[in-house]
Amino acid sequence: VYRQDLEPGGVFTRVSKGHIRIGTFEFFASKGDYKSIEKLADYCIHRFYPQLKQSQNKYLDLLKAIANKHSDLVAKWMSLGFIHGVLNTDNISICGETIDYGPCAFMDNFERSKVFSSIDTQARYSYSNQSNIMKWNLSRLASCLIPLIDSDENKAIAILEESINSYLD
Repeated sequence: VYRQDLEPGGVFTRVSKGHIRIGTFEFFASKGDYKSIEKLADYCIHRFYPQLKQSQNKYLDLLKAIANKHSDLVAKWMSLGFIHGVLNTDNISICGETIDYGPCAFMDNFERSKVFSSIDTQARYSYSNQSNIMKWNLSRLASCLIPLIDSDENKAIAILEESINSYLD
């Protein structure tokens, strides 16, 4: 790679089953567009989670399936000493894959509070906080799905809270 001089370099290609993110659901929720959230959720079920099509509550089961994939993903990251760097909802694929690496790295020496993003001055995305921030991201997705879970908002919230609270416990 030529920068100011010749430097060693490589090509990094992002490949994923899909690039729909939790932030995609938040976009429609911010506009109160629940018909689009339902269409998006149905598309995600059809494309990525077809086993849920006949489910009793396919939207709740979609959330659970996404949470399970991310639980496995974060466990793999942490077992390798990987720190994502910026785990906001726009960087979280509903497929449970790492798609937006941003400032990320593998630790050379174990340090629970290690961060790799220069903007992460409060260690929100630190190595030890990755499971907590993923749980927070999943709660953001859950909040988008409230109208699809039950017509009684309080009942839907209780159902979703129970599901999210079981994540990584």
